[in-house]
Amino acid sequence: MACHLIRRHSGHVDRLTASDSFSHETVFADLRLAAMKREREPSSKAYRQDRFENTERAAKETIEAEQRARREKTKRLKELRLSQQGAKDPATK
Repeated sequence: MACHLIRRHSGHVDRLTASDSFSHETVFADLRLAAMKREREPSSKAYRQDRFENTERAAKETIEAEQRARREKTKRLKELRLSQQGAKDPATK
């Protein structure tokens, strides 16, 4: 009879005999069966095109939002710098 040692996180060792253990073939068969039963996405060309366009739109919106945030930050820093320079040099007022 085959004997396998299983080490737990606590360091405790359990012995599994062949009658107690499960085969890898059974596990893989169960995984394959679950994958076969899983609902599939439609594979039509129109669906793929729509998904691609949605991804492209989301990427474009993200890039635009990042650019807008960068411009606003630059504007705020510039205004802050100008106000600090104005406070340092009252002769320019």
